[in-house]
Amino acid sequence: MFLKSLALRGFKTFAESTELEFGAAARITAIVGPNGCGKSNLLDAVRWVLGEDNCRQLRVAALTDIIFAGTNRRKPLSLAEVGLLFDNSSDKLNLPFAEVGIRRRVFREGESEFFINKNLCRLKDIRDLLLDTGLGEGTYSIITQGQVDAVLSSKGEERRAVFEEAAGINKYKTRKLNAEKKLIAAEQNILRINDLKIEVGEQLLTLEEQARRAREYLELQKESKAIEIGLTKRQISGLLERKAKIEAELATARQAAHEQLATEQKDEAELIGLKERLRKKELEIDELLVKLDEEKDRQRDRELNRRFLEGELEREERRARELAGQKAELLKKIEELQTKADEGNSPHLSVGNCSPAVGEAVRSLFAQMKEAVALFSGIFSFFSEEAVFPHAEQKLNEAIQLKIDLLNEELKRLETESERVGFGLQAHRSQLHVYAPQAAGASQPAARPETIAARRAERDRLRQEIDGLEEKKRREDRDERSSEGRVTELEIALAKIEGEMTGLSEKLFNEYNLTLPEIDALPHTVANAAKARAELDEKKGRLRALEPVNLLAVEEFEKSRDRLSYIEAQLADLDSARDSLRALVSELDARAEQHFLRTMEQLSLVFSETFARLFSGGEAVVNLSADRPPLEAEIEISVRPPGRRWLPLSQLSGGERSLCAIAILFSLMKIRPSPFCFLDEVDAALDEANISRFTDMLKDFASTTQILVITHNKRTMAAADSIYGVTMEEPGVSKIISMKLTGAAA
Repeated sequence: MFLKSLALRGFKTFAESTELEFGAAARITAIVGPNGCGKSNLLDAVRWVLGEDNCRQLRVAALTDIIFAGTNRRKPLSLAEVGLLFDNSSDKLNLPFAEVGIRRRVFREGESEFFINKNLCRLKDIRDLLLDTGLGEGTYSIITQGQVDAVLSSKGEERRAVFEEAAGINKYKTRKLNAEKKLIAAEQNILRINDLKIEVGEQLLTLEEQARRAREYLELQKESKAIEIGLTKRQISGLLERKAKIEAELATARQAAHEQLATEQKDEAELIGLKERLRKKELEIDELLVKLDEEKDRQRDRELNRRFLEGELEREERRARELAGQKAELLKKIEELQTKADEGNSPHLSVGNCSPAVGEAVRSLFAQMKEAVALFSGIFSFFSEEAVFPHAEQKLNEAIQLKIDLLNEELKRLETESERVGFGLQAHRSQLHVYAPQAAGASQPAARPETIAARRAERDRLRQEIDGLEEKKRREDRDERSSEGRVTELEIALAKIEGEMTGLSEKLFNEYNLTLPEIDALPHTVANAAKARAELDEKKGRLRALEPVNLLAVEEFEKSRDRLSYIEAQLADLDSARDSLRALVSELDARAEQHFLRTMEQLSLVFSETFARLFSGGEAVVNLSADRPPLEAEIEISVRPPGRRWLPLSQLSGGERSLCAIAILFSLMKIRPSPFCFLDEVDAALDEANISRFTDMLKDFASTTQILVITHNKRTMAAADSIYGVTMEEPGVSKIISMKLTGAAA
C-alpha cells in the first residue's frame, strides 16, 4: 500500500487545482521551496484529509480559514477540497478496490463533506477505514518539528504525551476518563439519592398520620354523602309534585290567556275594519263637500261670465250706434264737399264713389285746409288778381279733392271697425245664450245637500259602533292583564321550584360530582327526615373537627412508599454500577500500564540501536522514574555518545539533541509503522555529518515506508527519488513544479 497522489483545490494558498503524483519507484519525495511559499500547507492538507479537526494543529483560528482567502488579484474561494489516492493492491484498507480515494471538502458557510471513492460518507467512516493502518489519528505518519521539540521538552507531560501516543494507550486513557466521569456522576447520584431516601423516609412518617386522618375523613364524607343524597331525593320528590301541580295550573291559565288573546285579536281586527270604513266615509263626505263647493264656484263663474258678456254686448252695441252716426255725418260731409266741387266746375271731383261715413276729425281737417287755401288766394290776389286767381281756383279744387279722399279713407276705416264690432256682437250673443239660466241641456249638480246629510248620518252610526267596540276592548285588556298576571305568578312559582332543584343539583354536583338522573338512580333513601338531618349534622361536625385534612395524603403515602422502594432499588443499582466502574478503571489502568511498559521496553531496545547507528556508536536508554507508578512516572532519556559519559538530553548540543529526538521518532516508527511518512523540516538543526547518517536512515526506511520530506537541506534533496518545488510566482498563491531525479540521472 502506498500513496499515489495528493490533490488540492482552494486549500490555504493553493488557489488552483493542484495534484502531486507519487510513483511506486519514488520511495523518497522531497518538497522544497523558500520560506513562506506554502510547503507546510501540503502537510496540513494531508493531516486534514486524514481526519484532523484541531485548528491549532492545522495552524488556523477556525476551520473555514483553510479556504483560500483571496489576494489583490484573486477573489476568495467558497470551498476547500483535498483528496488522497492510495494503491490498495495489498488489501490493507478494508475495501474491495485496487485504488481507494478519500476526499474532504469544506464550504465557507461551515458545512463539510466527506467521500470514499466519490461516495458521500461521514468523518467517522474515514477514521474507521484508517484504523490499524498507521494512518489514523495519533500515529507517526506525520512528524513535525513540533514533535521533535516535544521530545526534547523539559516538561514531563509534553514528552510523556509523545510516548503514550506511541504506546497506543490513549484509547485506554479516553475510556478511563469516560469511566471516571461516569464514576463521579454515580457517586454524586448516590449522595443525592441517599439524601432523597432520607427525605422520603421523613415524609412517610408525616404522611402516614395524614393518611389515617384522610381515610377517616373520607369515610365520614361517604356516610354524609349517602344521607344527604337520601334527603335530596326526598326533597326533589316533593318539589316535583309541586312542579307538576303548578305546571297544570299554568297550562290552564295559558290556555285562557290564549283564548282571550284570540278574542281580543278578533275585536281588534273588527275595530280596524270599522275605523277603515269610517275613514272612507269621512273621505266620501269630504269629496261630496268639495264637489258641492266646486259646483257653487262653477255657478258663480257662469253668472259672472254672463254679466260680463251682457256688459260687453251693451258696450259693443253702443259702439255700433256711434259708428253708424259717424258714418252718416261723414257721408253728409263728403256730399257737401262734392257739391262744392261741382259748383266750381272742377273736373277732378267725383262724389258718386265716396263712402257713406265721415268723422269729426276729417271735418276739422277740411276746415283747416279751406282756411289755408283762402289765405293763399288772398295773398296771390294782392299781387296780381288776373294772374293768380285761376291758379288759386285750381289749388282749391285739388284741396277739396284731397279732403274728399281723406274722408273716404276714414270712411273705410269706420266700415272696417263696424264690421269687427258686428262680429263681436254676434259672438257675445252666442256665448250669452250658453250662460242663460234655463239653457237647454244644463247639467244637474253632482253633490246634493240631502246626499251629504245621509252620509253624515251613516258616519255617526259608525262612530257609535267604534266607541262601543273600544270600550269592549278596554275590558278585554283588563281581563288579559289579569290572566297574564296569573300566568306570570305561576311561572315565577315554577321558576322558584326549578331554581331550588338547580341549586340542589349544583350542590350535589360540586360536592359529589353527581347529576339529578344519577342521584335518582342511586338506592339511597331516608325514612325519617328529621332523624336523618340530625345524623347528618353530627357527621358534618366530626368532619369539621378533622379539618384541615390532606385528602391526597393516602395517595401521596402510597406513592412515597413506592418511591422509597424505587429509590432503594436505584441506590442498589448505583452501588453495583460504581463497583463495576471502579473495576473497569482498574482494568483499564492495568491494560494501559501493560501496553505502556511493553512499548517502553521495545522502544528502549530499538532506540539504543537507532541511536548507535545515528551517532556511529554510543549507547542510549529510556527509563521510567521509580518513585511513581508507571503511568504517572516521568520518562528519563540518558545517552552516552561515543567516547563520552552518560548525559541527559539537556547537556547535549543543539544538533545532538535534534538527532537524538529523530532517533526516538524513528524508533517509534519502527514500533508503529505506516504506509507513508511525512517529515516536516526535522533535519533543520543537523550538520553535514549528521545529515549524511540521517539520509542513510531515510533510505533504509524507504524500503518499507513511502517517505515525503519537506526540507531545505541539499543532502536530503539528493537522497530523494523525486522533488516537488513550491513557488509563489503570484503573491499569495502557491504553485507546484516537479522533477524526477531517477529520470534526470539516466
